[in-house]
Amino acid sequence: MSIQLLVIAKEGSADWEKVCAYMNRRLSTQLVYTTSEAYQILRKEPIGIVLAEYDLPKVNGIKLLKKIKAIKPSIEVIFLSKNITLTKAIEAMKEGAYDIYEFPINPKLIMTVIGKAIEKQSLYLEKEELQRKVKQKFDPGKIIGRSKTLNRVIEVVSSVAPKNVNILIKGETGTGKELVASAIHYNSPRAGKSFVKVNCGAFSEGVLESELFGHEKGAFTGAITARVGRFEMADGGTLFLDEIGDISLSTQIKLLRVLQEREFERVGGNKTLKVDVRLIAATNKDLSKLIVEGKFREDLFYRLNVVHIEIPPLRERKDDIPLLVTTFINKLNEEKGYKIKGISKEAMRILMNYRWPGNVRELENAIESAMALTDKEIIQSTYLPAFLLMPSSQEVDFYQIPKNLTLPEMEIEIIKLTLERTGGNKSKAAKQLGIGLRTLQRKV
Repeated sequence: MSIQLLVIAKEGSADWEKVCAYMNRRLSTQLVYTTSEAYQILRKEPIGIVLAEYDLPKVNGIKLLKKIKAIKPSIEVIFLSKNITLTKAIEAMKEGAYDIYEFPINPKLIMTVIGKAIEKQSLYLEKEELQRKVKQKFDPGKIIGRSKTLNRVIEVVSSVAPKNVNILIKGETGTGKELVASAIHYNSPRAGKSFVKVNCGAFSEGVLESELFGHEKGAFTGAITARVGRFEMADGGTLFLDEIGDISLSTQIKLLRVLQEREFERVGGNKTLKVDVRLIAATNKDLSKLIVEGKFREDLFYRLNVVHIEIPPLRERKDDIPLLVTTFINKLNEEKGYKIKGISKEAMRILMNYRWPGNVRELENAIESAMALTDKEIIQSTYLPAFLLMPSSQEVDFYQIPKNLTLPEMEIEIIKLTLERTGGNKSKAAKQLGIGLRTLQRKV
């Protein structure tokens, strides 16, 4: 990391040239005697640290500091002054100065301070670079696909991301609802704060309330310590509630209060906590139907559904399959060290003809499976998962169990086939099998 030092001094006020020569042995240093020249350098060169006299002609330290920070917020400013007062020091530090020292100049001391300022700035720049990479990764334009329906989703995401409104994402399992929620958060003013995710379908009613709102010590059996909930974790940031259609009516009431009043109490507690959270909810269910059936509150629906985003299933945008396949191949080559160059026309034809009930997630799993099995540079159709190679007449009769199996062995086959069909989504597989999610997780 190339960080340079700029010294701004009054001409003739000290032996600055000797001081700068000392600094220059350790750090690239420039000396200027006018603020106009300083501002030009700051705009053009990679200056990281400024060492300046507090009382310069026509400008005091605070005005100089504000101007420097306006040009480049990451610059650390160290002041030297003949008459340091407590008021002056406090004001400078409040405005963002790194430190302030009194003349005469002690080059060794100043060099030590500069070293610490560089460490602080390095952390700032690393954080800034990380945020840039995260934002680039979740750029709405990076959502894979160029079909008209998906382009409309990308347009909406780009439009609503900067606006502090609640969003409801609707889409089948595996369509990328979490990816869309991430893109919204990391392209919003809340990007520097937490993005907290909760799969509402993975918890029972009581456990979900504790997950969302936290609990106090002794609130229930096993609550040996107090626990912070997901709303508190997401304060200032974004909370993503997946499978929102699975929450109970009593939890819905508590969730509605948080959205209306921005406050709640932990389970077993009486202290009211305030939060500032943007809520993004997602579901693969028809909430309008659940409202008619009395299973979902209409007032909560309207609170959640300020902006509605509908993600199309993969079968309705099959033109995106070749682009998705190429993306997954490149991604897995990089992650796992594979050297796959592409996929055969026959294998692509099979992918294009399948209905993909597990959507994009199921397609990615299929490509990963094929790449793990193949020993060639081009994925051939023979390496695709077995369910893709079934004759179309058999596709409706998916659960074809081999003969001469014991009952436990049959159970294993059914679970494997169901997970394969749902693209690995355990919640959906558990519902199809008619068993609880925890039971399925134990059996897996």
